[in-house]
Amino acid sequence: MNLFRSEEHARHWSGFRAEAAAGLRPLRDIMAIFSGRLFRDRLNGRYITDLKDLTKAQAETVKQVTADDPFWRRQP
Repeated sequence: MNLFRSEEHARHWSGFRAEAAAGLRPLRDIMAIFSGRLFRDRLNGRYITDLKDLTKAQAETVKQVTADDPFWRRQP
């Protein structure tokens, strides 16, 4: 993951790929995605037991934050 000061800065980066443009998200969105229980509860003694529910909740968060953009859907 790369952090840029603006979308314009990211688009001018030499490694920018147009097909990945949907991956450009504001910091608040990235924080929402990576601050869910899936990441916070890793040291919880029930993490493995709860993993199915945690991943479902994480998928819902990503879906909401990204407006269900196909770029952010998990690829099988």
